[in-house]
Amino acid sequence: MILLAFLILSAICCSYALVRGGSPERLTAGVFLAGTFASIMISIHAPPPPEGFQSSIFLVDLAMLIALGAIMLFARRYWPMAITACQLLAVMGHVIRLLDPQIVPVLYWISTAFWAVPQMLFLAAATARHRSRLRRHGVDPAWSRRPAVDHAG
Repeated sequence: MILLAFLILSAICCSYALVRGGSPERLTAGVFLAGTFASIMISIHAPPPPEGFQSSIFLVDLAMLIALGAIMLFARRYWPMAITACQLLAVMGHVIRLLDPQIVPVLYWISTAFWAVPQMLFLAAATARHRSRLRRHGVDPAWSRRPAVDHAG
């Protein structure tokens, strides 16, 4: 039931971003859809190993972290930082399980899967803000030419 609720939330948020978002929102929705699809396919075809660490799901989450990090570096938006931070927390949940296999399974699940819900909500809010900026200003620049860096010295 929880998986179904998440899939419905994902479908709504990602569809909204794909149809109404700017290119960073659409690209992020694509990353989420690809990650969700890959995770489901892995779960169907490769049941979790007895020790509980899901290396294939870890690799999917790590690939998503890299993709979201790249979006964060080049998008002219603040929300990718929050989404990337959530993804980093999910990846760290896998690392914790790898370092301590005795962690309670439900805590492993929460530490890796929980963060997907706030990510979807951030994406929906980001898409709504994009639409708002378009209405107000007529334009909403999406990308920087260079990655965001602190020049404060």
